[in-house]
Amino acid sequence: MPQFCLTVFCCFGLLVQSLIAAPQPDNVAKVASGELREARASWWGFNAEVSTEFLQAAINSKVPKLIVDKQASSWISGPLFLVDNQEIVFEEDVELLAKAGLFLGRNDSLLTASNTKNLKLIGLGKGAVLRMRKSDYHAEPYEKAEWRHGISLRSVENVTVENLSIVSSGGDGIYLGVATRGVPCRNVTIRKVVCDDNNRQGISVISADKLLIEDCVLKNTWGTAPQAGIDFEPNHFTEQLTDCIMRRCIIEGNASDGILFYLPNIQKSTIPISVRIEDCVVRGNKGYGLRYILRDSPVDQVKGVCELTNCQFENCEAGGIFIGEKDADASTLSAKGITITHCGKDEKSPPILLRTAEFLNFGGIDFGIVNITDSFERRPLELSDLFGYPQNVRGTLHVQRVDKTDTHIINDAWFAKEYPDVIRQIPRLEPLPEQFVPMDNADSTVDTKFSPIWQRKQGNYWIYAEEGTPIRFALAVRQVGRSDIGRCTGVLTLPDGKTHRFNILADRAQNFEFVLADAPETGVYRLAVDVGNHAVQMLRCNQTVVLPAVPRLDLIYTAGTLYVYVPPGSKEFGIRVRGEPGEAVKASVVDPSGKTVWTEDVITGAVQFDRTAQDGNIEGFWQIVLGRPSRLAFEDYHITILGVPPLLGLNPNQVLVPRSQ
Repeated sequence: MPQFCLTVFCCFGLLVQSLIAAPQPDNVAKVASGELREARASWWGFNAEVSTEFLQAAINSKVPKLIVDKQASSWISGPLFLVDNQEIVFEEDVELLAKAGLFLGRNDSLLTASNTKNLKLIGLGKGAVLRMRKSDYHAEPYEKAEWRHGISLRSVENVTVENLSIVSSGGDGIYLGVATRGVPCRNVTIRKVVCDDNNRQGISVISADKLLIEDCVLKNTWGTAPQAGIDFEPNHFTEQLTDCIMRRCIIEGNASDGILFYLPNIQKSTIPISVRIEDCVVRGNKGYGLRYILRDSPVDQVKGVCELTNCQFENCEAGGIFIGEKDADASTLSAKGITITHCGKDEKSPPILLRTAEFLNFGGIDFGIVNITDSFERRPLELSDLFGYPQNVRGTLHVQRVDKTDTHIINDAWFAKEYPDVIRQIPRLEPLPEQFVPMDNADSTVDTKFSPIWQRKQGNYWIYAEEGTPIRFALAVRQVGRSDIGRCTGVLTLPDGKTHRFNILADRAQNFEFVLADAPETGVYRLAVDVGNHAVQMLRCNQTVVLPAVPRLDLIYTAGTLYVYVPPGSKEFGIRVRGEPGEAVKASVVDPSGKTVWTEDVITGAVQFDRTAQDGNIEGFWQIVLGRPSRLAFEDYHITILGVPPLLGLNPNQVLVPRSQ
């Protein structure tokens, strides 16, 4: 053979050898017999094109210690599934790379551990890399999803992940969730891990007990909301966040919040939370440094404690800290040694923002001493909605600007001084249908026509009928946006709780008529009409019909008059009107004498008209006159009735009043 050919042949042989490693069946057999308790993944084989079968076989051997040894190129694999009682060690500079064209399943993760115990994933030396192909998952043939995680841990116990970089996943770098309802991830340690360029979160904590995250970097998350560095977000009230500690972590450059607590899905019956975040640096995120949100039900928020200690929030565009919908009697949020530096990109983005929300006794926050460096002349702490004063919110805020230093002692007096015009909180009433009757007997032989009051997404009506009389009504559905109306559904609930269901077909949506020949009993019939994202109105009805604003009335495009009845003996009542950002409404209130006593134009946020018995005789019929604002779009807005039965009449002659009247 010529020398040149021999050289080429030898080089080709070395190349093949580097691309494909021969299995070592003798060693594999010794692992199977238990003679060897430590193994190298390459004993099962290596192929530079794809090594899924070799890696999974090595894992399935259940060898106590499995070393993923460095090869001439990356270990390329499809989804892998982990087992109990195993330590997987990645040699320094090893890369486990997701195979292109695989991971088509919405939940396909690179490494998955489900109901797994006693597992370690360790990188040696300078660490190893677990890399997926995020950009691939944003295009066909991949179905859009947010669950192609780097490491998916579900209902696991005694797990350590250390010294790894998890890069470009199609979901979270690390996901801690549940495989079995009510079983959290327990005793999990995540240490010296870098989560970079992941699609949804660096880390998502869905349910965890005794979780330690330390010395980690969570950065550059972008792709699918929430796009946070770390998100504590249970999905169900049986899930928990207990004895969770995060310390000495850097959270930076994420497309939304650095640290997100999204807790609407857990409640009072959930195990109280206990989370401590200490010595962390949160910087350069486009959202808030910390965002903390609970469910908007004031009587059903989770209990427990969340503590922040010696944390720095720097250059986060939306602001430093955002706290929303937090009831004073729910979980306690406390801080110690916090600094906020140049957070909030403009005057409208304060360092600390509290969203008080409707019908919440907002509060239960101890900021301790906060040092703020700010470039703008603004309050260091703002209320986004002026729904009453926060309760039990305390702290000392030292604010350093270029030319001065201010100190703000946050307490009740500070809020009263800074916000003299907060919206007074008046209780909402929850009406029971059996307690109401018409003011006058309606003529059930005549159909009353109504002005166009368009309810958004769902129409709700109470219709009072005497036994043996017919119930007739007509509805209209209006398209909102570009989506077709399609089929809408309606449910008529009788006074005894029985239901009558019906469909509204698209070609009949402009004028749908319903007839019940004989009402089987006397009382209130509740009608609910689901129209998707569209709008519905009651065109006419032969019986007394009102709109129950429970908890509020959501309207769109509506210019017209509604009637609210204030019963004798009422001590106070309120009418709250709220627009949407960029969408406004004009509203007026007319008292029982026919005098217009209040008008507000271009309502985008929440405004409130209220009266007490001390203002004079307030009983009788009040009118709410709604119309087009002088500027901005006239689309969605909301009406809330406070202190009196929230039943709004479509006609001054057709209203429901308490039986005692």
